[in-house]
Amino acid sequence: MMVVMLLMLVLSLFEQNMSFSSPLNSEGLALLRFKQRVVSDPFGALSNWKEIDGEIDPCSWFGVECSDEKVSYASCRNLKDLCLVGNLGPEFGKLENLKSIILRNNSFSGSIPQEIGELKELEVLDLGFNNFSGPFPSDFGNNLSLTTLLLDNNEFLGNLAPEIYDVKMLSEFQVDENRLTDAATIPS
Repeated sequence: MMVVMLLMLVLSLFEQNMSFSSPLNSEGLALLRFKQRVVSDPFGALSNWKEIDGEIDPCSWFGVECSDEKVSYASCRNLKDLCLVGNLGPEFGKLENLKSIILRNNSFSGSIPQEIGELKELEVLDLGFNNFSGPFPSDFGNNLSLTTLLLDNNEFLGNLAPEIYDVKMLSEFQVDENRLTDAATIPS
């Protein structure tokens, strides 16, 4: 009995120590899950997305920019033209304060997760020149922060949400070279 109690005490101390040694929050974990979905990284661009000397600091990772040294208000910049292969998963919905996603000119494929519509702070979404397919998430049109939407040269199908055309802040919009039935309707 005493051995069991001692073991429980050691485990609880170990658990507490682990929780205090890592500043990684849910957004940092979501970025690590994104990395797990990248099946090819020929230039090693994401190689520093890991624990270093017992610390996990997403703000020091290549392509991630943070404000106030927090993952909050992060941007996934500089992740274009890297020949990354993979897909996007629902973890993007956990990046609540993400300002930009720039994955242009890689080889991402599959559908865009519905959860991307939950990114209300997102200003820039550049997924151009990839292999994304299927419909674009319908609730994405409710994002009023969006200034740049570049979806060109993919295989998106169907219609974009009508609300996307009403986003007043949208200054750059490209959807050509897809299979969208309403692609001729450009926001003004």
